[in-house]
Amino acid sequence: MNEFNVTFEPAKIEVLDREKFEEQINSIAQANSNRLVTVESMADDKKTRAELRKLSKSLNDEKIRIKKEYNQPLTEFEVWFKKAVEVLENAISQIDSGIKEVEAEQKEERKKIVHELLIELTADTEVDSRIFESFVDDWAKSSNFNDTKPKKQLIDSITYVIDGEKQKIAEYKANKDTISNFCFGNNVSDTPYIRMLDSGKSVSEVMSAISEDVLFEKQRKEAEEKRKEAEKQRQAELEKQQQEFETRKLEASFNNAASVSTEIIQSEPEKTKSSPDEEIAEVSGTEIVQKYRAVIEICFSSLEEKNKWKQVMVDNGFGDFKAKEFGKI
Repeated sequence: MNEFNVTFEPAKIEVLDREKFEEQINSIAQANSNRLVTVESMADDKKTRAELRKLSKSLNDEKIRIKKEYNQPLTEFEVWFKKAVEVLENAISQIDSGIKEVEAEQKEERKKIVHELLIELTADTEVDSRIFESFVDDWAKSSNFNDTKPKKQLIDSITYVIDGEKQKIAEYKANKDTISNFCFGNNVSDTPYIRMLDSGKSVSEVMSAISEDVLFEKQRKEAEEKRKEAEKQRQAELEKQQQEFETRKLEASFNNAASVSTEIIQSEPEKTKSSPDEEIAEVSGTEIVQKYRAVIEICFSSLEEKNKWKQVMVDNGFGDFKAKEFGKI
């Protein structure tokens, strides 16, 4: 069945007194087209505008009524036609659903084949086939298959994408090695910089960050070494001052604590020395060198104090002395 016979008579719309109607409209329009609105005429102008709008609306409403009556046969025909062909549309819809279901099953089968291809082509590589999931729907189109057999264009497309990913992995490993080697050479951990690379930073950006960090650390260590050296010098100066203070303190203690008894007997040139406490004269060439002997009694509170006193005497050029007697009191 491919025929649809319908007969209809075109309706005729006739306007009675067409010329008279047009003449009246033109007369009203001309009477108001050159109207000059002023402050004084504002009230009348608004009234005239309202009357003209009312007239226009009534004419348009009449046109709508006439159109509705004119279209009534067509409206009735469209309602009948929709109801008449509804069963046909239902049949089409049922067949369409079946076709879509079968096509979906076929596509799922093609997607399965694509997944198998991905696994096969990524075998023995570091590429994870799951990262291509967003491409699978497009690759599984029927145009890429002869029934269930993938066309060469599909295999070539998948191979191209996998090769690109293999190249990315190789570049990543090379960049990672570059970063790790540079970090090793500068004695820093590569962990934070590998994270930067993984986050999307370029190798040049990462290397620049490493250089900045290494320079900063070098400057920090130099500053720390200078601080330590300055602290060392300051400590040495403090120790020197402390040593001098202790020496002065010991000398003062010696002068205050020691009980000194000195007896010096100066002899006449012609006399000879008769006792240890007397003046001793030696002849050196043509000069007579006078020497003096002093007997000093010193009380020490400890052996350590005695040893300090002895060291002070030696350090100040008085090391030529002998202890005739030493013991506890």
